[in-house]
Amino acid sequence: MKKLLVITISILLFLSSSYGFSLKQGVQKTLTSNPDVLAERKNQEAYKYYIDEKQSKYLPTLDFNAYLEKSRVKDYYDDDTPDSDNKKDGYNAALVLRQLIYDGGLTPSEVSEMKHQDLANRYRSLNAIENIVLETAKAYTTLVKYDELILLSQGMIKTNEDNLTIAKEKEQISGEVLETYQVSSKLHFATDKFYEEKSNRQDQVNALKKYVGLEVKDKVCRPIVDESILPKSLEEVIKKAILSNYQIKEQIEKIKVQREKIAQNNASFLPTISFELRTSIDDDLELDENGREDETYARLNFDWNLYNGGVNRVKDKQERVFLQEQKKSLDVITDKIVEEVKNQYLKFQNNKKRVETLKKYIDANANIVEVYKNEFEAGTRTFVDILNAQTELYQSIQSLIQREYALYDNYYELLYNLSILGDTILKSKDQDCTKVKAKVYEISPDRKKEEFSDELKELLES
Repeated sequence: MKKLLVITISILLFLSSSYGFSLKQGVQKTLTSNPDVLAERKNQEAYKYYIDEKQSKYLPTLDFNAYLEKSRVKDYYDDDTPDSDNKKDGYNAALVLRQLIYDGGLTPSEVSEMKHQDLANRYRSLNAIENIVLETAKAYTTLVKYDELILLSQGMIKTNEDNLTIAKEKEQISGEVLETYQVSSKLHFATDKFYEEKSNRQDQVNALKKYVGLEVKDKVCRPIVDESILPKSLEEVIKKAILSNYQIKEQIEKIKVQREKIAQNNASFLPTISFELRTSIDDDLELDENGREDETYARLNFDWNLYNGGVNRVKDKQERVFLQEQKKSLDVITDKIVEEVKNQYLKFQNNKKRVETLKKYIDANANIVEVYKNEFEAGTRTFVDILNAQTELYQSIQSLIQREYALYDNYYELLYNLSILGDTILKSKDQDCTKVKAKVYEISPDRKKEEFSDELKELLES
């Protein structure tokens, strides 16, 4: 059995490694091993016992009372009555059954209160878990972002290294060093960005480890954005958020809890009816060392407090004020969620447009680079023009990557406020990250177009 377990674990590890590490795998790992998630689940499990505790009042109680007694009582009288010396040595044992029949609706209300408390706590806990999933998703996508930025910077470094070779070749012919310095400046700029992104990537590896519990070394990749699960309009998004958001649901349950407290206070104005059955044995105590007494009785107890100084009326007013407080809190939470959802939805739509605009901006910059190369070949552009155009292309691609991952953040934050983030990721298609190519534009000089003119070549060869 142990060998089978080892083989199974080995196969799972092999499959995980061979398929890279997708966001879905990261969220699964978080939900099964993250200490905060596990603590929340234990909290949910423990809270259910509060309901059982209150429901136990529906059931009878059975008590056994017993005592042993050894006593001596001496009586000295002032009149002619003879003094007495009485001794007792015996025991008393009783079995008492009590059953609550009616308590003004207090117990049913307490049970309902605990059910609403349990639901409120459950929604609070689910929201906390959703927030952990959100942070996991953000850490994961930011890690992927830095992988792409690093690849982009590596491409730019390679481009500028090639450019530096060309600049030095020109310097040998013309003696001009300015272009060499300018290319060197661009190269150092790209190299600095590369080191910065490497450092930021490691920060994200550490951040992701905090949630998934391991250092991710396998290949990561862009998650799939499924827009079909989002409502089609802003009005529908707001409506869905109001109906499904965990924070709003939690507050609604808190209002119901407060209403039950008012009902419990009202129960104090009503009588309590209970049934009591008692059977007891007394040996040598009641009969003063002269035998045993057996007693059995059944009682129907009726208790009704008619006046207690007005405490319950004051309590009723207090609980009703607390109810108004909870309702106001619901308004505040709802307004906050609506505002967040509205902003996230509009940002999501706006960022989609910006992404498309940036793609066109990149295409234009790429075309400018190629045109400049041709014009440089024809002698109407300088090498510096090409350098500046390549740098602008590099920076425009950086902007696109940043904007695309801002779009991911908008998407996941929107799903979080709709309280469907975890389910959406878990239901998404499995990804093989080893087969997903990073979306990076390669910036590499066209050697054919960047070669010098035939006349310049002849000078070099001579």
